[in-house]
Amino acid sequence: MIDISPEETRKIAAALVKTAIEIVSEEDGGAHNQCKLCGASVPWLKTGDEIKHAPDCPVVIAQRVLSAKPRLHSV
Repeated sequence: MIDISPEETRKIAAALVKTAIEIVSEEDGGAHNQCKLCGASVPWLKTGDEIKHAPDCPVVIAQRVLSAKPRLHSV
């Protein structure tokens, strides 16, 4: 493992959450927001934040990292 700061970890998690969702067009002219990693999706009128990802999806881990409160580490 590399030595990485908590702030760097949060930046990586934020980038993953932002880039994992794509808009997918459908043949009938509709569209939906879909996770590129686990395939979960919601209709176009809902946001990507409303997607229920698979439990082992990296986005779920990234969301946990972003929602965690930073801890102070003693040296």
